[in-house]
Amino acid sequence: MNPEEKLFDLLKSSPGLLLLLDFDGTLVDIAPTPDSITPPPELKILLRQLLERPLTNIAILSGRSLSELQEFIPSTIPVALAGCHGCELQMPGELEQSILDDETIQQDLDDFATSLEELAEWPGILVEHKGCAVAMHYRLADGTTIEHAVEEFYSKAEALPNYEEMEIIEGKAILELRPSGMNKGIAVEFLVANFRPSNDALVVYFGDDTTDVDGFEALPEGAIRVAVGTKLAKNADYVLDSPAELLEIMHKLLED
Repeated sequence: MNPEEKLFDLLKSSPGLLLLLDFDGTLVDIAPTPDSITPPPELKILLRQLLERPLTNIAILSGRSLSELQEFIPSTIPVALAGCHGCELQMPGELEQSILDDETIQQDLDDFATSLEELAEWPGILVEHKGCAVAMHYRLADGTTIEHAVEEFYSKAEALPNYEEMEIIEGKAILELRPSGMNKGIAVEFLVANFRPSNDALVVYFGDDTTDVDGFEALPEGAIRVAVGTKLAKNADYVLDSPAELLEIMHKLLED
């Protein structure tokens, strides 16, 4: 039995499931810019059908803002959504919540986003203010532009009055400034405590990038860590090649 078959058997045989799914790079393929992704056309139907399985809950965790996630996953699909790496949370049928209540940190983030407006005019550079974090995407920039943009990002961040209370995260062609401790691990701990459908339900986290490591580390004993792509292979129990392979497993779970 190969690892993918073993993973599927564990999912299929579990008395219940809490599926924790990263979005970009895990459920959907990475795109050149955040607004150019193309979710698989069957994704919404697939999520609805999985939620009809007994004792199955699903949460989607993302570095995107909650409002962005809601554009792709409507409230009619009763999944939990954790945006901005867990800083924003919406449980099914409930109002959204934010755990960032420090006005001085928020002001620094707002000021930082403003200071990067000039960078956003550089070829291939995209600046995104998510509210509780500020990201710079450089997938479309050339090497020289990236080098100078990264230097500017760090320099401007380090000059902020409350920089010591923040952290810079490096991902796939992205830098992101966020408050220290605001990560997917916080969301995972909350979801395991409040959204696990039963005490013996299997908790499985699927992720593809650096920010998912916090989620992996926050999982309870007996949970499964699945890397989508090879970047987190050393941190995971199982590795899938792509979002397409994850969707294939999800389809198989619906078979009798």
